[in-house]
Amino acid sequence: MGIVAPLLPVYAQHFGATGLYIGLVFASFSITRTIFLPVVGNLSDKIGRKIFITSGLFLFSLASIGYIFASNITLLILTRMLQGAAAAMVIPIALAYMGESSPKGKEGSYMGTFNLFFFGGLATGPILGGIVKELAGIKFCFISMGAISLFGWLLAFIFLPEKKPPEKNKSYPAKGYLRFFQSRALKGIFFYRLCFSTGIGVLWAFLPIFGDNILKLSSSQIGILISINIAVATILQTPFGMLADRIKKGRLVMLGGCLAGISLVTIPFSRNFSEIIIINFLLGISGGISMPALTALTVEEGKKMGDMGSMMSAFVLFHSIGMIVGPLFAGISTQFINITVTFITGGVIGILGVIGFVLAQKYRLQIS
Repeated sequence: MGIVAPLLPVYAQHFGATGLYIGLVFASFSITRTIFLPVVGNLSDKIGRKIFITSGLFLFSLASIGYIFASNITLLILTRMLQGAAAAMVIPIALAYMGESSPKGKEGSYMGTFNLFFFGGLATGPILGGIVKELAGIKFCFISMGAISLFGWLLAFIFLPEKKPPEKNKSYPAKGYLRFFQSRALKGIFFYRLCFSTGIGVLWAFLPIFGDNILKLSSSQIGILISINIAVATILQTPFGMLADRIKKGRLVMLGGCLAGISLVTIPFSRNFSEIIIINFLLGISGGISMPALTALTVEEGKKMGDMGSMMSAFVLFHSIGMIVGPLFAGISTQFINITVTFITGGVIGILGVIGFVLAQKYRLQIS
Protein backbone atom coordinates (compact mmCIF):
# COMPACT_ATOMS: atom_id res chain seq x y z
CA MET A 1 0.00 0.00 0.00
CA GLY A 2 2.73 2.44 0.94
CA ILE A 3 4.50 2.18 -2.41
CA VAL A 4 1.79 4.02 -4.35
CA ALA A 5 -0.10 6.09 -1.74
CA PRO A 6 2.26 9.12 -1.64
CA LEU A 7 2.50 9.17 -5.44
CA LEU A 8 -1.25 9.10 -6.15
CA PRO A 9 -2.01 12.82 -5.57
CA VAL A 10 0.65 13.90 -8.06
CA TYR A 11 -0.34 11.04 -10.42
CA ALA A 12 -3.97 12.23 -10.29
CA GLN A 13 -2.86 15.71 -11.35
CA HIS A 14 -1.61 14.22 -14.64
CA PHE A 15 -5.27 13.39 -15.41
CA GLY A 16 -6.24 17.00 -14.72
CA ALA A 17 -7.54 16.36 -11.20
CA THR A 18 -8.16 19.45 -9.06
CA GLY A 19 -8.22 19.58 -5.25
CA LEU A 20 -11.67 18.00 -4.92
CA TYR A 21 -10.87 15.12 -7.30
CA ILE A 22 -7.56 14.50 -5.54
CA GLY A 23 -9.55 14.23 -2.33
CA LEU A 24 -11.90 11.76 -4.03
CA VAL A 25 -9.00 9.59 -5.18
CA PHE A 26 -7.95 9.17 -1.57
CA ALA A 27 -11.46 9.02 -0.09
CA SER A 28 -12.70 6.37 -2.55
CA PHE A 29 -10.40 3.80 -0.92
CA SER A 30 -12.00 4.45 2.46
CA ILE A 31 -15.55 4.61 1.07
CA THR A 32 -15.53 1.00 -0.10
CA ARG A 33 -13.57 -0.10 2.97
CA THR A 34 -16.25 1.51 5.14
CA ILE A 35 -19.03 -0.28 3.23
CA PHE A 36 -17.39 -3.71 3.50
CA LEU A 37 -16.05 -3.49 7.07
CA PRO A 38 -19.27 -4.32 8.99
CA VAL A 39 -20.07 -7.29 6.76
CA VAL A 40 -16.54 -8.72 6.80
CA GLY A 41 -16.14 -8.26 10.56
CA ASN A 42 -19.42 -10.00 11.31
CA LEU A 43 -18.73 -12.90 8.94
CA SER A 44 -15.20 -13.40 10.29
CA ASP A 45 -16.68 -13.92 13.77
CA LYS A 46 -18.77 -16.74 12.34
CA ILE A 47 -16.65 -18.54 9.74
CA GLY A 48 -13.06 -17.66 10.68
CA ARG A 49 -10.26 -15.22 9.91
CA LYS A 50 -7.93 -16.81 7.37
CA ILE A 51 -10.27 -16.77 4.36
CA PHE A 52 -10.67 -13.00 4.58
CA ILE A 53 -6.99 -12.23 5.11
CA THR A 54 -5.93 -14.33 2.11
CA SER A 55 -8.76 -13.09 -0.14
CA GLY A 56 -7.93 -9.47 0.66
CA LEU A 57 -4.24 -9.91 -0.11
CA PHE A 58 -5.11 -11.48 -3.44
CA LEU A 59 -7.40 -8.54 -4.29
CA PHE A 60 -4.53 -6.16 -3.46
CA SER A 61 -2.44 -7.85 -6.14
CA LEU A 62 -5.28 -7.54 -8.67
CA ALA A 63 -5.64 -3.82 -7.91
CA SER A 64 -2.14 -3.23 -9.27
CA ILE A 65 -3.43 -4.20 -12.73
CA GLY A 66 -6.11 -1.53 -12.44
CA TYR A 67 -3.53 1.14 -11.63
CA ILE A 68 -1.39 0.14 -14.61
CA PHE A 69 -4.24 0.44 -17.12
CA ALA A 70 -6.06 3.42 -15.57
CA SER A 71 -6.28 6.08 -18.30
CA ASN A 72 -8.45 8.67 -16.56
CA ILE A 73 -9.49 9.86 -13.11
CA THR A 74 -12.65 7.68 -13.07
CA LEU A 75 -10.70 4.45 -13.57
CA LEU A 76 -8.18 5.57 -10.96
CA ILE A 77 -10.99 6.07 -8.44
CA LEU A 78 -12.53 2.67 -9.29
CA THR A 79 -9.16 0.99 -8.72
CA ARG A 80 -8.84 2.69 -5.35
CA MET A 81 -12.31 1.41 -4.49
CA LEU A 82 -11.24 -2.17 -5.25
CA GLN A 83 -8.20 -1.70 -3.04
CA GLY A 84 -10.46 -0.38 -0.27
CA ALA A 85 -12.56 -3.55 -0.39
CA ALA A 86 -9.37 -5.59 -0.07
CA ALA A 87 -8.25 -3.53 2.94
CA ALA A 88 -11.55 -4.28 4.69
CA MET A 89 -10.69 -7.98 4.50
CA VAL A 90 -7.08 -7.75 5.66
CA ILE A 91 -6.39 -5.05 8.23
CA PRO A 92 -9.21 -5.39 10.82
CA ILE A 93 -9.27 -9.18 10.61
CA ALA A 94 -5.51 -9.37 11.14
CA LEU A 95 -5.95 -7.02 14.13
CA ALA A 96 -8.65 -9.32 15.53
CA TYR A 97 -6.45 -12.39 14.97
CA MET A 98 -3.57 -10.77 16.86
CA GLY A 99 -5.81 -9.40 19.61
CA GLU A 100 -7.23 -12.83 20.34
CA SER A 101 -3.69 -14.23 20.44
CA SER A 102 -2.50 -11.73 23.08
CA PRO A 103 -2.34 -12.92 26.71
CA LYS A 104 -4.15 -10.85 29.36
CA GLY A 105 -1.97 -7.96 30.51
CA LYS A 106 0.20 -8.15 27.39
CA GLU A 107 -2.19 -6.50 24.94
CA GLY A 108 0.02 -3.43 24.52
CA SER A 109 3.14 -5.48 23.79
CA TYR A 110 1.39 -7.76 21.29
CA MET A 111 -0.45 -4.99 19.45
CA GLY A 112 2.69 -2.86 19.47
CA THR A 113 4.58 -5.71 17.81
CA PHE A 114 1.80 -6.15 15.25
CA ASN A 115 1.88 -2.41 14.51
CA LEU A 116 5.68 -2.60 14.19
CA PHE A 117 5.36 -4.82 11.13
CA PHE A 118 2.31 -3.04 9.74
CA PHE A 119 3.81 0.44 9.98
CA GLY A 120 7.19 -0.95 8.96
CA GLY A 121 5.73 -1.94 5.61
CA LEU A 122 4.05 1.44 5.20
CA ALA A 123 7.34 3.19 6.05
CA THR A 124 9.35 1.18 3.53
CA GLY A 125 6.80 1.63 0.76
CA PRO A 126 7.04 5.40 0.09
CA ILE A 127 10.86 5.33 -0.09
CA LEU A 128 10.77 2.33 -2.44
CA GLY A 129 7.99 3.95 -4.49
CA GLY A 130 9.85 7.24 -4.87
CA ILE A 131 13.06 5.49 -5.97
CA VAL A 132 11.28 3.11 -8.39
CA LYS A 133 9.33 5.99 -9.93
CA GLU A 134 12.47 8.00 -10.62
CA LEU A 135 14.37 4.99 -12.01
CA ALA A 136 11.65 3.20 -14.00
CA GLY A 137 8.42 5.22 -13.94
CA ILE A 138 5.25 5.05 -11.89
CA LYS A 139 3.82 1.95 -13.62
CA PHE A 140 6.68 -0.11 -12.16
CA CYS A 141 5.56 1.12 -8.72
CA PHE A 142 2.17 -0.50 -9.39
CA ILE A 143 3.85 -3.71 -10.57
CA SER A 144 5.96 -3.76 -7.39
CA MET A 145 2.87 -3.32 -5.23
CA GLY A 146 1.14 -6.22 -6.98
CA ALA A 147 4.14 -8.54 -6.69
CA ILE A 148 4.64 -7.86 -2.97
CA SER A 149 0.91 -8.33 -2.27
CA LEU A 150 0.91 -11.63 -4.15
CA PHE A 151 3.91 -12.79 -2.11
CA GLY A 152 2.06 -11.87 1.10
CA TRP A 153 -0.97 -13.85 -0.09
CA LEU A 154 1.21 -16.91 -0.74
CA LEU A 155 2.78 -16.75 2.74
CA ALA A 156 -0.60 -16.39 4.45
CA PHE A 157 -2.20 -19.12 2.35
CA ILE A 158 0.51 -21.64 3.21
CA PHE A 159 1.52 -20.79 6.78
CA LEU A 160 -1.34 -18.97 8.56
CA PRO A 161 -3.39 -21.36 10.73
CA GLU A 162 -7.13 -20.87 11.00
CA LYS A 163 -8.36 -19.40 14.26
CA LYS A 164 -11.79 -20.18 15.71
CA PRO A 165 -13.42 -17.05 17.19
CA PRO A 166 -14.33 -17.17 20.91
CA GLU A 167 -17.88 -17.01 22.26
CA LYS A 168 -19.47 -13.58 22.67
CA ASN A 169 -20.28 -12.10 26.10
CA LYS A 170 -24.06 -12.34 26.71
CA SER A 171 -24.02 -9.50 29.31
CA TYR A 172 -24.21 -6.94 26.47
CA PRO A 173 -27.77 -7.51 25.19
CA ALA A 174 -27.82 -5.19 22.16
CA LYS A 175 -27.41 -6.89 18.79
CA GLY A 176 -24.77 -6.35 16.14
CA TYR A 177 -22.57 -3.32 16.21
CA LEU A 178 -24.91 -1.51 18.62
CA ARG A 179 -23.39 -3.65 21.39
CA PHE A 180 -20.16 -1.69 21.21
CA PHE A 181 -21.87 1.62 21.91
CA GLN A 182 -23.03 0.30 25.28
CA SER A 183 -19.43 0.80 26.39
CA ARG A 184 -18.52 4.36 27.34
CA ALA A 185 -14.85 3.49 26.85
CA LEU A 186 -15.44 2.39 23.25
CA LYS A 187 -17.33 5.57 22.44
CA GLY A 188 -14.26 7.58 23.43
CA ILE A 189 -11.91 5.25 21.53
CA PHE A 190 -13.99 5.42 18.36
CA PHE A 191 -14.34 9.23 18.50
CA TYR A 192 -10.61 9.65 19.02
CA ARG A 193 -9.88 7.30 16.12
CA LEU A 194 -12.26 9.25 13.89
CA CYS A 195 -10.67 12.63 14.62
CA PHE A 196 -7.08 11.35 14.51
CA SER A 197 -7.72 9.69 11.14
CA THR A 198 -9.37 12.81 9.74
CA GLY A 199 -6.13 14.69 10.43
CA ILE A 200 -4.06 11.88 8.92
CA GLY A 201 -6.33 11.90 5.85
CA VAL A 202 -5.57 15.59 5.38
CA LEU A 203 -1.85 14.87 5.80
CA TRP A 204 -1.60 11.94 3.39
CA ALA A 205 -3.71 13.53 0.68
CA PHE A 206 -2.14 17.00 0.64
CA LEU A 207 1.34 16.76 2.11
CA PRO A 208 2.64 15.49 -1.27
CA ILE A 209 0.87 18.42 -2.96
CA PHE A 210 2.37 20.85 -0.44
CA GLY A 211 5.81 19.34 -0.97
CA ASP A 212 5.52 19.32 -4.76
CA ASN A 213 3.79 22.67 -5.39
CA ILE A 214 4.98 24.83 -2.46
CA LEU A 215 8.36 23.43 -1.36
CA LYS A 216 9.30 22.11 -4.85
CA LEU A 217 10.50 18.74 -3.54
CA SER A 218 11.45 15.79 -5.76
CA SER A 219 9.54 12.48 -5.81
CA SER A 220 12.20 10.78 -3.69
CA GLN A 221 12.13 13.65 -1.17
CA ILE A 222 8.34 13.35 -0.90
CA GLY A 223 8.73 9.59 -0.41
CA ILE A 224 11.30 10.18 2.33
CA LEU A 225 9.02 12.79 3.90
CA ILE A 226 6.12 10.36 4.22
CA SER A 227 8.40 7.53 5.31
CA ILE A 228 10.01 9.54 8.13
CA ASN A 229 6.59 9.92 9.72
CA ILE A 230 5.78 6.21 9.48
CA ALA A 231 9.32 5.00 10.25
CA VAL A 232 9.44 6.88 13.55
CA ALA A 233 5.99 5.57 14.48
CA THR A 234 7.16 2.07 13.54
CA ILE A 235 10.26 2.17 15.74
CA LEU A 236 8.22 3.33 18.73
CA GLN A 237 5.42 0.74 18.44
CA THR A 238 7.03 -2.04 20.49
CA PRO A 239 8.61 0.06 23.28
CA PHE A 240 5.46 2.13 23.77
CA GLY A 241 3.34 -1.01 23.50
CA MET A 242 5.34 -2.48 26.38
CA LEU A 243 5.03 0.81 28.26
CA ALA A 244 1.25 0.74 27.74
CA ASP A 245 1.15 -2.54 29.70
CA ARG A 246 2.81 -0.80 32.66
CA ILE A 247 1.20 2.64 32.90
CA LYS A 248 -2.25 4.12 32.27
CA LYS A 249 -2.90 3.68 28.56
CA GLY A 250 -5.17 6.70 28.32
CA ARG A 251 -2.32 9.04 29.18
CA LEU A 252 -0.31 7.82 26.20
CA VAL A 253 -3.34 8.25 23.93
CA MET A 254 -3.82 11.84 25.12
CA LEU A 255 -0.15 12.76 24.74
CA GLY A 256 0.10 11.36 21.23
CA GLY A 257 -3.13 13.02 20.10
CA CYS A 258 -2.10 16.47 21.34
CA LEU A 259 1.31 16.18 19.67
CA ALA A 260 -0.32 15.16 16.36
CA GLY A 261 -2.74 18.09 16.40
CA ILE A 262 -0.04 20.66 17.15
CA SER A 263 2.26 19.23 14.46
CA LEU A 264 -0.44 19.40 11.78
CA VAL A 265 -1.07 23.06 12.55
CA THR A 266 2.61 23.91 11.97
CA ILE A 267 2.97 22.20 8.56
CA PRO A 268 1.95 25.16 6.33
CA PHE A 269 4.48 27.40 8.10
CA SER A 270 7.45 25.21 7.13
CA ARG A 271 9.73 26.80 4.53
CA ASN A 272 12.08 24.03 3.42
CA PHE A 273 12.75 20.28 3.41
CA SER A 274 14.55 20.33 6.78
CA GLU A 275 11.67 22.00 8.60
CA ILE A 276 9.00 19.74 7.14
CA ILE A 277 11.12 16.70 8.04
CA ILE A 278 11.19 17.81 11.70
CA ILE A 279 7.41 18.24 11.74
CA ASN A 280 6.90 14.78 10.23
CA PHE A 281 9.29 13.37 12.80
CA LEU A 282 7.02 14.76 15.54
CA LEU A 283 3.95 13.34 13.79
CA GLY A 284 5.66 9.95 13.77
CA ILE A 285 6.31 10.23 17.51
CA SER A 286 2.62 11.02 18.07
CA GLY A 287 1.53 7.82 16.30
CA GLY A 288 4.19 5.77 18.07
CA ILE A 289 2.98 6.98 21.46
CA SER A 290 -0.77 6.72 20.95
CA MET A 291 -1.56 3.82 18.61
CA PRO A 292 -0.26 0.84 20.67
CA ALA A 293 -2.14 2.09 23.73
CA LEU A 294 -5.33 2.84 21.78
CA THR A 295 -5.29 -0.56 20.05
CA ALA A 296 -4.61 -2.30 23.36
CA LEU A 297 -7.60 -0.54 24.96
CA THR A 298 -9.75 -1.78 22.07
CA VAL A 299 -8.46 -5.35 22.48
CA GLU A 300 -9.27 -5.25 26.20
CA GLU A 301 -12.85 -4.27 25.39
CA GLY A 302 -13.00 -6.95 22.69
CA LYS A 303 -12.00 -9.65 25.16
CA LYS A 304 -14.78 -8.54 27.49
CA MET A 305 -17.47 -8.54 24.81
CA GLY A 306 -16.34 -11.16 22.31
CA ASP A 307 -16.87 -10.55 18.57
CA MET A 308 -13.28 -9.35 18.18
CA GLY A 309 -13.58 -9.33 14.39
CA SER A 310 -16.63 -7.07 14.49
CA MET A 311 -15.05 -4.80 17.10
CA MET A 312 -11.82 -4.37 15.17
CA SER A 313 -13.87 -3.74 12.03
CA ALA A 314 -15.69 -0.99 13.92
CA PHE A 315 -12.32 0.38 15.09
CA VAL A 316 -11.06 0.49 11.50
CA LEU A 317 -14.47 1.75 10.33
CA PHE A 318 -14.03 5.01 12.24
CA HIS A 319 -10.52 5.24 10.82
CA SER A 320 -12.02 4.82 7.34
CA ILE A 321 -14.66 7.49 7.91
CA GLY A 322 -11.89 9.87 8.98
CA MET A 323 -9.93 8.97 5.86
CA ILE A 324 -13.02 9.86 3.80
CA VAL A 325 -13.81 13.11 5.58
CA GLY A 326 -10.18 14.27 5.79
CA PRO A 327 -9.23 14.17 2.09
CA LEU A 328 -12.64 15.45 0.94
CA PHE A 329 -12.55 18.35 3.39
CA ALA A 330 -8.92 19.03 2.45
CA GLY A 331 -9.76 19.03 -1.25
CA ILE A 332 -12.62 21.49 -0.84
CA SER A 333 -10.70 23.68 1.60
CA THR A 334 -7.58 23.81 -0.57
CA GLN A 335 -9.52 24.49 -3.76
CA PHE A 336 -11.78 27.22 -2.38
CA ILE A 337 -9.72 28.71 0.49
CA ASN A 338 -6.05 27.69 0.81
CA ILE A 339 -3.82 24.86 1.98
CA THR A 340 -2.83 26.70 5.18
CA VAL A 341 -6.41 26.63 6.48
CA THR A 342 -6.61 22.96 5.48
CA PHE A 343 -3.73 21.83 7.71
CA ILE A 344 -4.68 24.10 10.64
CA THR A 345 -8.26 22.77 10.65
CA GLY A 346 -6.97 19.20 10.48
CA GLY A 347 -4.88 19.83 13.59
CA VAL A 348 -7.82 21.36 15.47
CA ILE A 349 -9.97 18.32 14.65
CA GLY A 350 -7.24 16.09 16.12
CA ILE A 351 -7.29 18.06 19.38
CA LEU A 352 -11.09 17.73 19.53
CA GLY A 353 -10.59 13.96 19.37
CA VAL A 354 -8.41 14.10 22.48
CA ILE A 355 -11.04 16.15 24.31
CA GLY A 356 -13.77 13.66 23.38
CA PHE A 357 -11.61 10.74 24.49
CA VAL A 358 -10.96 12.36 27.87
CA LEU A 359 -14.64 13.12 28.45
CA ALA A 360 -15.62 9.53 27.62
CA GLN A 361 -12.86 8.02 29.73
CA LYS A 362 -13.01 10.32 32.77
CA TYR A 363 -15.01 7.88 34.88
CA ARG A 364 -12.45 5.14 34.32
CA LEU A 365 -9.06 4.81 35.98
CA GLN A 366 -7.20 4.55 32.66
CA ILE A 367 -6.17 8.23 32.70
CA SER A 368 -6.35 9.00 36.42
